Amino acid sequence: MRTILIFLIIFVLPDEYSANEPLNFCKFNSTISELPSTWSFATLDQVKLCFQNISVNYSVANETMKQLFNSLDFYSFLSIVRQSDYPYSMNINFREELSNILNQSNMNTYKNDYDFHMAVTLCFKKLKDFHTTYSVPNGYAQFHVLLPFILEFLPLTKQIKVQFGINLYSSIMRSNSNMNYTNQIVTTIDGINAFDYMMNFAEKYSIMSKDPSVRLNSVFREEFWLQNLAQYPLPLKSNITFTFLDKTETVTFPYAVVITKKFDQQSSIENDNRYSPSVTYTTRNAFSYITRLEKLSWYEQKTNDKFRFITGNNDTYYYVHESTNTAIIRLGSFDDQVSEDVKRVFLAASGTTLILDVIGNRGGSSCLAYAALHFLVPEYFSHRVLYEPFDGRTTKQLQTFATIFSFSPDSILDLRNMSSFTNMEWMEPRVNYTRGNTTDSYSMKWSINCDGQVFGMGKYWMRNESNTKYFKSIYVLTDGSCGSACSLFVSKLRYASNLKNIYGIGGGYFNYDSDLFESSSYAGGGAFDWNSIVTYHNQLATYNTSIDHLPTSAYLNLNVFEVYINALNKDYPREFLKQPIDKSLDNGDYFNIDQSLEKIINDDEKSSAHSLVDHSSTKIFLFNIFLVIFLMN
Repeated sequence: MRTILIFLIIFVLPDEYSANEPLNFCKFNSTISELPSTWSFATLDQVKLCFQNISVNYSVANETMKQLFNSLDFYSFLSIVRQSDYPYSMNINFREELSNILNQSNMNTYKNDYDFHMAVTLCFKKLKDFHTTYSVPNGYAQFHVLLPFILEFLPLTKQIKVQFGINLYSSIMRSNSNMNYTNQIVTTIDGINAFDYMMNFAEKYSIMSKDPSVRLNSVFREEFWLQNLAQYPLPLKSNITFTFLDKTETVTFPYAVVITKKFDQQSSIENDNRYSPSVTYTTRNAFSYITRLEKLSWYEQKTNDKFRFITGNNDTYYYVHESTNTAIIRLGSFDDQVSEDVKRVFLAASGTTLILDVIGNRGGSSCLAYAALHFLVPEYFSHRVLYEPFDGRTTKQLQTFATIFSFSPDSILDLRNMSSFTNMEWMEPRVNYTRGNTTDSYSMKWSINCDGQVFGMGKYWMRNESNTKYFKSIYVLTDGSCGSACSLFVSKLRYASNLKNIYGIGGGYFNYDSDLFESSSYAGGGAFDWNSIVTYHNQLATYNTSIDHLPTSAYLNLNVFEVYINALNKDYPREFLKQPIDKSLDNGDYFNIDQSLEKIINDDEKSSAHSLVDHSSTKIFLFNIFLVIFLMN
């Protein structure tokens, strides 16, 4: 077996270093034409050296932990994660987990600031709750570890292959050696069986779902090849080693780091790490840019022999399959920012068969999802509002925060009589649930009103009442990482009379029932970022409170209310239920999605042909009966 060691960039000391100046380990100003002018790149060793020299401020660390403990008064699943039922049997004592971090901090265990914040991040990841997350401060969030290529799982052979090399990696490394391994089977990664390596990565770092197959789907599609250092720890080694089956060789590639902001000194990162009410926290800039640069989205290409592009933008597209006139709608999210795009494609779509692609849909506005259901499903057309039962764990802090929902009339619905609340009465009467060996008080179940003033006064609704026509057959294509509002959408669509099947791409990782992974994930309920909670809470509180913003620009998001879907289980939150796909596709290729679409269309044609045969057989049978009766008379 041949071993090839590829090291193409070596940085010894930062640029412009002289013996008379102090070392500056956080200067990153390298650039290439493929990157925006305000971005740069570095080796992992450079980044490690920089992060290691940003020391822990223990007063900041202790204040961070204080506010994290305060946040638990708002977290809806605090009890249930300690002892949840099948299928996601969890046992996490979150107070104890945070206490362990606090003790480590007080004992000065953390070697640098980044290690402390990453310990908190990984603690929250144990919840597998996409709505309840902690990401390290914003300065670190500008750093993204880039791997040499994207991997794909082959469900039929249970193998992992290189789907293709990443061109940006080639440019950074000034070599295209990573482009020579397309379609090669990977047997080991860093000396570990390749599948075991990916499974361990998903278990430790993915929070996309409580379903292990969905987490692996997300890792293969997105999470592995580009790792934002706000959410994934620095790799222990500076390079990664792959062993290939066909070439019988082992190849080592250095990690590259893409930095989405120019930093010229350590204090620049530290300034970004400090709390500021004006900071806009995002970790997806690099992912969005690179997917466009690499042309990874099949829909964005808008040219295909079998599929015709009609309209769309912002990861929301409408295509038509030429030979069958099947409508295909791609829904990347239900965000407010794309609401007009979503409405446009739905109003434009026509035909008798519709395929909805919700792979990786990150959720958004529940009201926009309900509006799509109202438009697509005959049973929902007469409903003024599609409602979802919510409740909340009624701590004193939550009651204060929840008064923001009484600012405007017609925003909260009483599910007992569908009338509107105008004050805090929705918190009563309370009900006690015993979960995780503790009993907590919860509010009555209530719902948002999408026609109410707080939630948009009906701006999301799609109207086509002059010529209402429903698709005869609707199919869904997912990999399970259809989140939040998307999960509500799929969960309710499941019970529509014109929904035929929910297809899943990926999966096939395990040889038991979970091969049929869940169709959608993390529909936890009402999620709020910590800064919003603090702002509203302290404006409304009539008593002294220690609730405050985090002392850094770290991002904390909390699931505050629980959401229930009556058709699944009226007494158990959707977050802890599993609604599986109907059929699994033998394909793990996320970037040539036409193969999956063709399979669904072929299945639909076979189903239609079978129905025609059955219908014809019935007519022949009835004709023969009438003929016999006629001859007998």
